[in-house]
Amino acid sequence: MLLFPNARGAAPICRAVLWPLLILQAASAAPSASTLKACSEIAGRLPGGRVSYPLQLSYVAETQRYWSLALRELHPACIVSPQNADQVAAAVQVLAGHADVPFTVKSGGHDPNPGHSSIDDGVLIAMREMVGATYDAASGHALVRPAGEWNDVLGDLEPYGVTVVGGRLGIVGVGGLLLQGGLSFLTAQYGLAADSIVGWETVMPNGSVVNIDAKAQPDLAVAMKGSGGQFGIVTQFTIEAHPIGQVWGGVRLYDESKKDKLYAALHNFVPNNADDPKSAVIFTDLAILQNGTAAVVFYFHEGPDKPTSGPLMPFLDVPPLIDITRTQSYPQLLKANGVFSSAAVARDSFRTFTIPYIPSNPGLYDEISKKWRDITSAYLTILHPTAQCSVDFQPLPGVVGQRTEARGGNAMGLTAADPNRIVLELQCGWLNGRDDAILYALSRDMTNWLQSRMPEWLAQAGLGEEAYMPLFMNDAAGDQNVTGSYRGYAEFKKLQESVDPMGMFAKRAGGYKY
Repeated sequence: MLLFPNARGAAPICRAVLWPLLILQAASAAPSASTLKACSEIAGRLPGGRVSYPLQLSYVAETQRYWSLALRELHPACIVSPQNADQVAAAVQVLAGHADVPFTVKSGGHDPNPGHSSIDDGVLIAMREMVGATYDAASGHALVRPAGEWNDVLGDLEPYGVTVVGGRLGIVGVGGLLLQGGLSFLTAQYGLAADSIVGWETVMPNGSVVNIDAKAQPDLAVAMKGSGGQFGIVTQFTIEAHPIGQVWGGVRLYDESKKDKLYAALHNFVPNNADDPKSAVIFTDLAILQNGTAAVVFYFHEGPDKPTSGPLMPFLDVPPLIDITRTQSYPQLLKANGVFSSAAVARDSFRTFTIPYIPSNPGLYDEISKKWRDITSAYLTILHPTAQCSVDFQPLPGVVGQRTEARGGNAMGLTAADPNRIVLELQCGWLNGRDDAILYALSRDMTNWLQSRMPEWLAQAGLGEEAYMPLFMNDAAGDQNVTGSYRGYAEFKKLQESVDPMGMFAKRAGGYKY
């Protein structure tokens, strides 16, 4: 039996399942003549088998390698699977000659926004064969390829006793996280994942392969750290590597009765994370069927022993229903986190919002969670028994801005003067495609409400209405104006236009734009 694993580690896809998918995909495709011509020209420039089409098993296998089920329904005219930068460049050179052909680039397929790393009737450049990492001990740098998931990268680096600032769940894609910023369990020590990048091997819009160096091209380097894929296609990242040994962490699940203590623990953790930057949490408040709720906390502490002091202690004093925390290697931790998070296969949505930390308002988290439950409760009924929605509270302490500034800055505009903030991720998972618009609307309703509360919250935090609260690209919905929230928007837009004068990536490729 021919097997194809999907992006989330769920059940493999067998040949008997693939043939109906082949028929459906072939029947729905309607690419333009220009697009088909571009596909044919790319196939002529690359070695055999690098371009696949509907009715080919490799094509269907690739379209099923997405985290969100919704993206598996999009059907590119062809899929290009390059093995190196020169092959990517050949594809880009062909596309540059077809100004009406849309295209997009896929790294790990974790972004749930339709049209970002997925496409209907255009050209999909799937980087799946450019996977993993190598370590250069002389420079202390890791050379990280853009495809696959963080399990691949960390597994390759583990024998050297080093790691890089990257995803917190092993199933997350590599290139998307690095290009969009990237929160990490190591962020309080070293900044966002993008902050540690010192070089980008990039196929530019004109099809040339350029090595962008953070020291030699600081303006472009800052723009590359959090702008997404607007400046070209990165085929390899050069990243500062850091030594790492055994860590303590994992997941704990709590019932609703423990939430007040957990909210208090979160309120204590945010301002004190700077005193213990080797610790990190993701606090997930989960809403499920018939107003059922639970809390899931992902824990991390760099070191082999469970902490006995510091800002994690209020969390650790709360008894969980389920506890799978333990001492393990860093790659083992991220792999286990990914397995936990991939248990449900669904259509998925993200939406983000950034709020200030308010010392005088420890009830803020409960207020936000209750509002999200109120908004989603009409949908989370017996009619949708497997659906779930959650809000993640992700600490972004001011110390992160210090780490960012020390490494030259990033597109998100974090600085050493930053206040403590919290990045919210609103997430929903559901099964029925007819409900897509409903769930997207619910998350918009929530961010509209959050925006309405911001003047009061900023005042409580002692900040003016002009306080800088940029959106976090990795957790955003496709209709959110992430780059418009950046203080350097005008500068980055001008820079993007200078490297992409024909608007190839600005107008034709998937992802966020300036």
